[in-house]
Amino acid sequence: MFYLIETKNQLNQLELKLSSSLSRYLEFIQGNDNTHPALAEIIAVYLDVDGEDFIIPLSHLECINQDRDLVFSLLERYDFCVLDKKSSLHAAPQLSYTDIQHSIPLLDQHTTNAHQWYYRKFPHTKVNKMIPVGKHLERCKLKTHSIFQEYHGETNKYFNKILLPVLYELEKNALKFNDKFDEYFKPKCKKFSIKENHIYGWYNPYTTTGRPVNNFNGINFVGLKHDNGERDTFEPDNDFFVEMDYDGYHPRLIGDIVDYQFEGNVHNTLAEIYFKSKKITPAQYKESKTLTFKQIYGGIDKANLHHPFFSKTQQFIDIIWDEFNKKGEIKCGSYTIKKKDHPKIHSQKLFNYYIQATETETNIRKIKIIQDYLETKQTRLVLYIYDAFIFDVAKLDGKQTLIDLQTILNDKFPVKIKTGKHYGALN
Repeated sequence: MFYLIETKNQLNQLELKLSSSLSRYLEFIQGNDNTHPALAEIIAVYLDVDGEDFIIPLSHLECINQDRDLVFSLLERYDFCVLDKKSSLHAAPQLSYTDIQHSIPLLDQHTTNAHQWYYRKFPHTKVNKMIPVGKHLERCKLKTHSIFQEYHGETNKYFNKILLPVLYELEKNALKFNDKFDEYFKPKCKKFSIKENHIYGWYNPYTTTGRPVNNFNGINFVGLKHDNGERDTFEPDNDFFVEMDYDGYHPRLIGDIVDYQFEGNVHNTLAEIYFKSKKITPAQYKESKTLTFKQIYGGIDKANLHHPFFSKTQQFIDIIWDEFNKKGEIKCGSYTIKKKDHPKIHSQKLFNYYIQATETETNIRKIKIIQDYLETKQTRLVLYIYDAFIFDVAKLDGKQTLIDLQTILNDKFPVKIKTGKHYGALN
């Protein structure tokens, strides 16, 4: 049986198989695996249809290539399982996907000797066009075999319908940079993530805590320094940047979970506990933030358990730890933290993971509302960093847009607002 779809007749036969199939898996083969999928050329499509493998070439040097629009028009009639829905949406957002990666362990990098040799020789080219198409088939089959040893049809609706589409929409909004960029940043290869003075980030949600990291092509957007000038590199496409970030986010989030409400400033309230005084100096206020961080992430000091915030928090830590050990897992919103994945975890670390998972889901659901609201506007959300949201604001959208965005974020916890002509000038 043929596997390479090079003729109209073969494409018609493939369509018959797709229309009667029970399982469909798809993978896009890029020109270079290291290119951001928003910029990548798709040179072929790999399909596993009820256990049969096919490759549809679109732009491969040794093949008779099919018309891209015709192929995508055919594929959009069906739903496909994919290992990486976010990447697939960049390649062809009109298709329907069900994500697999969120429900299986992270896979090892699959490769062949041919891929390793070509990538050593031609790392910055569209090297996959040169690698024999049979080798692409070999690699895809290895990956698919590993996937379906682990995947048994489970789907997490939050990951599949909300988290991954939200992060995809975020990634589409590339950050504009100025001529200071080369002074501070050395990407592995500019064309992997840069086009026309804009750089694309990549949010990876498959971390230990579920918190997405944004680190791609040698640049970590989450770790941009405040004081060395590198943030000055990034400028708005519209008129100015606005940053909205939550004030005392984790203590307030914990308070919401354990049924404790902070009145007024979080760090002032907690400083009064630490320093046993109603009059807090600026130095004590600053130290209060450090002490709170230690309490939340390192364990609560017994001397502070007299206060209801800390006593309720410790009770909650004990409850989830007990359930975790009895059931072997703990549910945290749409996340499940499993003991088999964390055999050496302790109660405080479990609590840390629980809080970060709660933070992430809370933020992602907020971002979904924001993206829907901004759909008809020029203002865009261009960066998300845990408790902060950076908007590229267009004046023509009017002041009410900023009021509405603040209201969306501010429904439960207060946000602080900073503005600036570039990312380093926010104040």
